[in-house]
Amino acid sequence: MNVSIARLFFVAWGVVSLLSPTDVCVAQQSASKDDWRAEYAERVRATINRRREQKPDFPKDVQRTKPEFIAYIPKVEPEKLGDCYNDHFQVFEGPQGVLLATVCQATCEGSLDQHVAFMRSFDCGRTWEPPRVLAGPATFDSDVPIASWGFAMVSKSGRIYVIYDQYQEGKVSTNRQHTGLMAGIYSDDLGETWSAPQLIPMPRTSNDSLDETIPPEWVVWQHPLRLGRDGKYLVGVTRYAAPQLHDKYRTVTEFIRFDNLDDDPEPRDLVARWFMTDDRVLTKGAYCEEPSIVKLPDGRLFALMRTGSGFPCWSVSEDLGETWTEPEILRDRDNGTPFLQPISPCPLYDWEGGTAASGRYFALIHNKYNFDDKNPWQTRGPLYLIAGTYQAHAKQPIWFGEPQLFVDRPSGNSFYTSVTRFDGKTILWYPDQKFYLLGRYIGEEWLMNAPKMDGAR
Repeated sequence: MNVSIARLFFVAWGVVSLLSPTDVCVAQQSASKDDWRAEYAERVRATINRRREQKPDFPKDVQRTKPEFIAYIPKVEPEKLGDCYNDHFQVFEGPQGVLLATVCQATCEGSLDQHVAFMRSFDCGRTWEPPRVLAGPATFDSDVPIASWGFAMVSKSGRIYVIYDQYQEGKVSTNRQHTGLMAGIYSDDLGETWSAPQLIPMPRTSNDSLDETIPPEWVVWQHPLRLGRDGKYLVGVTRYAAPQLHDKYRTVTEFIRFDNLDDDPEPRDLVARWFMTDDRVLTKGAYCEEPSIVKLPDGRLFALMRTGSGFPCWSVSEDLGETWTEPEILRDRDNGTPFLQPISPCPLYDWEGGTAASGRYFALIHNKYNFDDKNPWQTRGPLYLIAGTYQAHAKQPIWFGEPQLFVDRPSGNSFYTSVTRFDGKTILWYPDQKFYLLGRYIGEEWLMNAPKMDGAR
């Protein structure tokens, strides 16, 4: 069944039932470091050998996705830095117009050298300094605990905070790289020097491990935006249910607002308010995760999430992120054709900038799903851009045009992305193959097939 026929089929016959939490088995990882090292030994060796063989082809291969910016091509020198895995590429504007970025690096995703790195560009993204490790180990043989999923915020004074998931030795809920305490550091000199790390209070919920010595399992995957009340930073969070709760669901969506960041507190004194926790979490079957948030012209917030149902889902907040509606399947318009999506990133952005509320948006989806395959983590093949516009009188407040081919790689298109806006131009920053760190203009031509806007400012 081809994609267009499949999509029409689900319009005609209704949406299939969501996967139950028991349809896909998720194994709990061992907390033993020896087991961890043994588990990854062959994967690390094979990854390094493969990338070394491919290295002569990097200059040609890096052009496959048509980037206008090349932020980083891995060196594949594991004795110096584990860099064969580059993910969660979060680029943001720092003080004085400098572009800054955090990235999660390792030899392999989840290996013993996973760390949070930091990059700078002083020429609007044309050239970048090499990554510098901020937290976690730099090499596979280090004894430093891993650190993952860094995200940054800049206070009004220009202080740069980087917050990340800090693994605690021997403490695993389901997955090592997601289980950890919230840690933070800051810099007052554009990232030249950094404070010592401090732990940030993080509330336990009814979805965490019953063993209170095991930290929560969580990920922030998008750059926080000043979308919360009084312009405070707001961001969506994926929280993983503890193994004892997998009969209920595996992942859910929550939200954090940082209430006092502009007071330049020490990280341990940051006030992080959590919304939609415990039984109020956003769910859609077994998986509901990786939310990205945009602002609508009417002041509401709109979030797009990936699920295990075969479709991305959306939710709306009328109170700046404190409460959200029950997630619904994303369609091209009210009562229209649903978009198809495996468990894979489906980021959504305002084309005119994070807080613009412009009414013009774009998202990235795969536009395919095999409902006969019970594994929702399906091949992350060609990636499509869908352009959307605000619809004031619609139930689903953003309607989308036909998908447009954006990246034609047959697999590996797991785009943990970010967006910056400079001189009236929008740049999408992305980790191609979770390897190269690249940027590409999203020109207005990509928005031409979006529905006519209803209720523009």
